[in-house]
Parts: sequence; structure tokens; C-alpha cells
Amino acid sequence: VAKIGDPDQYLNFGTHVFEIRYTIAGVLDPGTTGADKTFAAGMGTPSTSPSVFFWNVIAPAWNNRIDNAEISVTLPGNVGRAQCSVGYGVGRACRDLTVEGNTVTLAATNIAPRTPVTVRAGVDVPTPPRISLPWPYTWDRILGRSLTGVAWIAGLTVAFGLGAFLWYRTTVEPSPGFPLQYAPPTGLGPVQTEYIRTESVPKNGLTATLFYLAERGLIHLTQVNNKQWNVRGRVGPAKWADVDPVSIAVGSELQVMSPGAVFEAKHTVNSGKKLNKAKTDMAVAVAKWSRDNGLMVKRKRELWVRTANAIAFLVMLCGFFRWGFPTTMWALPFAAFFLLSIRSWAEGVGSRRTEAGRELWSRAGGFHRMLATDSAETRFDFGARKDLYSAYVPFAVAAGVAALWAKKYETSVGAPAPQPDWYQSSSTTGWGFAGGSS
Repeated sequence: VAKIGDPDQYLNFGTHVFEIRYTIAGVLDPGTTGADKTFAAGMGTPSTSPSVFFWNVIAPAWNNRIDNAEISVTLPGNVGRAQCSVGYGVGRACRDLTVEGNTVTLAATNIAPRTPVTVRAGVDVPTPPRISLPWPYTWDRILGRSLTGVAWIAGLTVAFGLGAFLWYRTTVEPSPGFPLQYAPPTGLGPVQTEYIRTESVPKNGLTATLFYLAERGLIHLTQVNNKQWNVRGRVGPAKWADVDPVSIAVGSELQVMSPGAVFEAKHTVNSGKKLNKAKTDMAVAVAKWSRDNGLMVKRKRELWVRTANAIAFLVMLCGFFRWGFPTTMWALPFAAFFLLSIRSWAEGVGSRRTEAGRELWSRAGGFHRMLATDSAETRFDFGARKDLYSAYVPFAVAAGVAALWAKKYETSVGAPAPQPDWYQSSSTTGWGFAGGSS
């Protein structure tokens, strides 16, 4: 019914006097309730009152010794017979039990901790209809004590969830359609192709870029052992002139843009720093390329959905812990908003492709279809264009579909996919650099 006191505030040692007043609705039971219980004290003649008040006026959860308790109960009608006990079972008699009209008074002394004082009093009023809920009282902290309240929260949850979903959808670009393409967009490297397709830098972008440079004859890759790859430059800066800016950023950071220049990709701190810096430069270069070429523009107003998502998360936590809310269920509308708008943190929110960018997106998406879908759906004539398997490996690596691309070759040709001739591997797995050094 109520929590009394502050668990974080300690009382001084000694005697303390508490005066507790409270009103409770809906506690009258039918007159037969508790009729079979024996009490240690009673007053008044036995009667058949239509209702009865049956209550622990001192709860068994009170964890303090009580030297003296004076109790007064005011009821909504005249009282017939009143009974009381101190303790469990029959217990011992309370003191000074009196009835005056609709008021019962009593006293008790020397009450040990966690000892109840129970009163049963007949009341001459019809038993009021009791609120009936489809859940046990232990769920009251979660759902409250009102079906109407639960219905309102359910409605708010649906409304918040729908609002979050529709708001998030305003940040999603409609698909331009992806007609099948058998080649990547002209002049684009694997990282650029994936960036315009997904608005994010691919996880294997560094590996894909090195494979792309090796396939074009600008560098050569050699696996020294399971923990080291060497990247060796094959040509001078003049040959790099027609390479995309993302690939140039990687080659420049690894310092392999001259014949014979070598970068050793090893499991060392310096090598790791160099590779991480190359990844960072690659990400900066591809974002700058998309803006400078008018392919993407910023849409900062789309970021408001992220702000709302973060606020919903914080309010949801307050609701679950009942900080400022009466019941836990108040967290549900904010939880629905948070969950249905969480995708707003994905890459691409806050930017939009221009018309030129959408046209390029369409071609990049069509090329991705060719790489990633089953050969029965998008056939590719490897017999006539066998060299293109190796040429498209960097794009498949960037898209995360290298295994599907290899399987497509095997299904079409009936032989295992060949190892590209632009790198030398000392292992049978062949793709150690892609998995371990990027």
C-alpha cells in the first residue's frame, strides 16, 4: 500500500514516535470473509454485517520493535462486531478495543519486529464492487491498477512505434532500380563502387583496394608467411595518374607509388598504425570524392531522428527503473520508439545522393547483383570472359561476396576458381591478406 521512511536516512539511537495516516479504497470484503478465524479479543454482539473490514493494521513487514501502538480505524458505515489479535494465529489480545459508531479504536504494547496486528470489523454497508484485474498484485508495479491505463499505454506504444518507423523512413532513399550490369561503373574502384551503393566505407575496403591496384599492375602482393605480406610498387607516379583518388590515397600512405618501394604488412605496432592510417585516408578520400563530384549532399535535418532516438533511450531507462514514472509500463512507448528508430544510426543517414549519384547507384547496384546472385539468375559467360573473374575479385571483396563470386565461377565453368596471378601466396588458403591484414 505504501512505503514508509527513507532507506537512505538513518535514525538516531533511541525512542521515536511515528504517526501514520492513510486512506485505502476498495478494501471491504463480503461479510463472510474471515468468519472462520479465531481472534484473541472481540467486542460487540455477533452479527451478520453485509461487509467486513479484515486488515493488518500493523503489517508483518514492520521491522522494528514497537513499545506502544494506538490505532484508530474509521469505516464508511456503523460497525457491528469488532475483533483483533496481536501476532500470528490466535495471538494475544489487543488492549482497549472499543467501537463508537463507525470508528474502531484499539491499542497494543510490546510488539516484536515483524509481528502483525490484525483487525476484523463488520460494517453495515453493502459490499462495494471490488476492482478485478487480470493480473496478480505482484504485477501492479509493472502494469498499475487500471485496465484503462494499460489500454492507453498500449495505444501510446503503437503510436510511438509507428511514428518512429515513419520518421526513420523519411531518411531512407527510394531505390532507383538496379538493372543487371556486367561491369562496374566506369572509372570507379571497388571502394567507390561500394560507397555509392551503400553510403558506407566497406569493411574490407583496404584489402579490396590493394587487390585492385595489383590487378591493374601498379603493385605486386607477396605472402611471405602467415603473418606477413609484402606490398611492392611496380611503377612510378606517372602510371598512377588515371587511378581513382581513393586508390591513390592508399598507395601514397603505404609509400608504394615508385618502382621497388616495399611496404611490409606484419603483425607489428608500426605496421598496424600504417594500415590504420591508410584506412582513415581511404575513408576521407572516398567521402570527399562523392561530395566534390556532386554525387552526395548533406541532409542535416535527418539527424534529428538520432537525437530523438537517444532521448527515447534515456526516458525508456527511467521508465524501466521507475525514475519519475509510477509504473514500469511507461517505458514501453519509448522502448518502441527507440527500437523502431535505432536504424537511424546506420551509415547514410544525414546525406542524400544527387540525381547523378542515384544514376551511379543504380549501375553499382546492378553490378552487385551480377556478383552476388545465383548463376542461374544472372548468368555470366566465364568461358568468353575468363579474365574478368580476377578483375572483379577486388569488387567482390569490397562487397563481402568473394565466396559467392568464386562459387558462381565454379558452377559456371565446372572447375575451382583460379588464383589471380597478381599476387604470390605461400598458403593454400590464398586469401590470408584479405582476412588478416586489412
